[in-house]
Order: sequence, then C-alpha cells, then structure tokens
Amino acid sequence: MRHETMIFLTGAAVLALEVLASRIMTPYFGVSLFIWAGILSITLTFLAVGYYAGSAVSRRLAPDVLELWYLGAPAVAAISIVIGALLYPVVFPLLTGMNLVVASFLGGALLLTAPLIALSAMNPLLVAIQRSDHDAGDAGAGRVFFISTIGSVAGVLITAFVFIPLMRNFTGILTIAMVLCGLVVTYAFRAAPLSVRQRSLLVAISIVAGLLAALLAWGQRSYLEVVTNDPGFDFAIEREYTSVFGNIKVIKLQPRTVGAEPLLAFLQDGLVQNRALENGASLSLYTYFLEALAFAYMEDPKSALVLGLGAGIVPRNLADEGLSVTAVEINLDSLLAAETFFHFEPQNVAVEIEDARTYVRHCDREFDLAVVDLFNGDNTPDYLMTREFFRDLASCMTDDGVMVVNAFFDQNDERPNQRVRATVKSVFGELFEYRSPDGAAFLAATRREGGEPRDLRPTRLPPFLREDFARAEANVRQVGTRDIAGVPSITDDHNVFKVLFSDADRRLRRNLAEGLPVQFLVN
Repeated sequence: MRHETMIFLTGAAVLALEVLASRIMTPYFGVSLFIWAGILSITLTFLAVGYYAGSAVSRRLAPDVLELWYLGAPAVAAISIVIGALLYPVVFPLLTGMNLVVASFLGGALLLTAPLIALSAMNPLLVAIQRSDHDAGDAGAGRVFFISTIGSVAGVLITAFVFIPLMRNFTGILTIAMVLCGLVVTYAFRAAPLSVRQRSLLVAISIVAGLLAALLAWGQRSYLEVVTNDPGFDFAIEREYTSVFGNIKVIKLQPRTVGAEPLLAFLQDGLVQNRALENGASLSLYTYFLEALAFAYMEDPKSALVLGLGAGIVPRNLADEGLSVTAVEINLDSLLAAETFFHFEPQNVAVEIEDARTYVRHCDREFDLAVVDLFNGDNTPDYLMTREFFRDLASCMTDDGVMVVNAFFDQNDERPNQRVRATVKSVFGELFEYRSPDGAAFLAATRREGGEPRDLRPTRLPPFLREDFARAEANVRQVGTRDIAGVPSITDDHNVFKVLFSDADRRLRRNLAEGLPVQFLVN
C-alpha cells in the first residue's frame, strides 16, 4: 500500500497545482480562453515530458537506485514549488509588459515545469520498481496510472472545495509543497532498498524544503512588503475572502495628500470594482450613472432587479430611493463584504444567492427596472452576454421596463462592441449608449417604442465626479437598426464573447499589473 498511497497523493498534487496555478495567474493575465488554453497545454506538455523522462531514466538505473529517484521526485517538486512561490510575485508583473498570451505561457511554465515533470516521472519509475516483482504483462502500469488518475480527480475536488475556499492561493500552493515533503519523510524510513546515507539525505532535504515552505506561507505578508514598489499611497488589507467564485479583498487606502479622507476599495481577482468613503459614499462614476439612467428612462419605477451585488452600493441607493429591490449575487462573500464594510443593509434589499443566469430563467415576478452589473475577474462572464440571457431577463421585466447595463467595451476596436450592441438590440428594440471619459460604456434598453430619455439627474453625486458625469451624459448615441445591419448576435450555441474581447481583457490586466501593488494581485 505504500507505493499506491504515494502515487495517489502525488497524482492529486498534479491537478491541485494546475487549478491553483490558474487562480494565481488570473489577476495578472485574466481568465480568457487563450489563458486557459495555455495552462492546459502547458500541463499536458510537462506531464508528457515527465512520463517520457521517467521511462528513459528507469531503463538506465539499477534496481537499487530506482527507489531513491522515486522518493526524490516529490522532494524536487516541493523545492521547485517554493522557488516558484518566491519568484512569481516579482516576475509576473514584469511579464505583463509583453504579449499576454506569451506571458501566460511563461508564467505557467514558471509555476508548473519542474513540479509536473518530477511528479509525472514517478509513474514510469514505479512501473520499473514493480517490474522486478512482476516480470509479466504490463508490470502493473495500468494499475499505476489508474491510481494516479483517481488521485488527480481527488486533487481537483480537494482544491476546489477545501484549498480555495479556506486558504489563499499563495498558502495553498505552499501547502502542497509541505505535503510532498511530508510524504518523502514518512516513506523514506520504510524504503528497504535505501542505504542509511540515502535515507538521511532525502529526509534532510525534505525537512529543509518543508520548513522553507512553512516559513514562506507564515511570513507571506512580510515577504510581499519587501518585493512591492511604493504605490504612492498607504494601504492595509482589511479583509480577504477566498471562495470558488474568486478572491475578494477589501483594502483601506490612505492618500498622502494633506486632508484627504481614507477610502475603501472592493477588489475581486485583482480588479478594483468599487471605491467608497468609510461612510459608504461611492467614489465610482458608474454607481451614480446606472441609477440616473434608470430614472431617466422610466418616470416612476417601483421595483428593481439588480444582477451583481459587488459592494452593494447600487442596490442600496435604489432602495434608498424607495424602490423594492431584489439583488442576485453568486458569491456569498460579496454580501458579507458589502454588509461589513460598505453600509449595505440586507433587510432593505431582497438578496438571492444564485447565479444570475439561472435566476432569470425562473424568476416569478416582473420588475420595472433591471440593472446588469455582472463582472467576474476582468469582464462579464460570457454566458451572461448572449441573446438567450437577455431574452430570459426581458421575461422578468414589465412590458415598458428598462434595462441598464454596466458594460465592458473595447476602447481600441469597435467590432466587438458592435456584437454586444446587436445582441442587446435583438431583444430590446430601443437601445441607447453612453461612453464615459475613461472609456466605460453604459447601455439603456427598453422594449417600449419611442423610449426617449429625460435629462439625467444624479443624486448624491460627489463634486469631483460632476464633470465626468456631464461628459458621459453628453456622449450619448441611439443605436439604430442600420447601425448594426448585418452584425450577428452572440448566442449560446456560438458564444465568442471572450474571444472578441480578449485583446481588451489583456490590456486591462497589463495596466492592473503595472499599476497596483503586489499585495493587491497575489491571491
């Protein structure tokens, strides 16, 4: 059972490393299709190299040395994991200065090359060890790869439901290193072919690597402070929430300008989604613009459906205006952060913890207003930007209801934006678009013919946002049928949203990695 347990756990480590690597890379390189293609191809490549290398080595080693190499592989993997954890907070921001597809491959290689090659080489090494006892058939190769693959399944499940919800990515990857070191120490004493000198060397190396991993995990904040650059303001991470839906950080920022008030930033996967003063007043233009749009296109709305809670400021403000508000949010941690830090009062808003897509499929009431403010990582999830999604949402609205969207548009290329316009207009006949000075896009849509807007009248708008608000209000266009003639909608059966906006996503991630402190992006 010794070998079976070892190969099961190292198989689990392989897929755990892949999943954690994807989470580690997201704040730097995004979550586009190209990034995932890079991670998967890197993983499979290094597994193949490891299988081949293990097979080649096993043919050249004497039987009494095979066990040493077999037990040494997890120790090598652990050491390389510790080195990767030390390097990636420094190297990843530098990589974002190049093409992010290439950068993501290099980033994945930094984290995964040595661990995956070393751990996958264990399978053919174990087959060679067993061949001396079973010199027939496949020498147990099928059984070895079966156990390793089942271990990989367990690694995915444990990572998704234990590591990610309960610990930071930085800690999680170092925990894998500590587990691998523990395996070597445990089984080195039971490996009969090893000499005392070999056993002592393996144990010593593993203990040192495990202690380094533990020290780095314990002192990660101090280490990140050493490697970060001065951002020009003081900050402190007030709370960090880890879940399968992403990492949320609430960060207190203190500008160094004399008399400047401290503020709180709500970050998800490294993206600053909202900023507010400590009294809850938003400092983000979009929160005021979405609210003003709603009242410009409908005189007296009574009810609102807000898809995406974030810091809770948009639904909170709508409730303060007397609307009956239902907010749909997939991540319970968003609700906890909004309530704890951003003065969100859940008793004033009906909060549904559910995926927005499934909610609009079965909603049992009609709303006057729908606010779409759905962001996960660097963009709206692609399945929430299809014609079918907007049709389901329209079925949750009154006939003259209004939908307003906080949209992600490409500032350098109008072709992806045209596809979004065509998709929305295929469901809502009247569509208006506003663009803010920083390039943000806001859409207002209704099925009511002739839904001309009144002047936008924001409430609670801070003085420093008035100029930007006025410029965004003036930069409006009505999207007509001729404007999108021949442009196909984005649909469930041909969803190319992520491909269309991949360049914009990469530019956003590059700007974030270059402009934010290391502590904002790690984890």
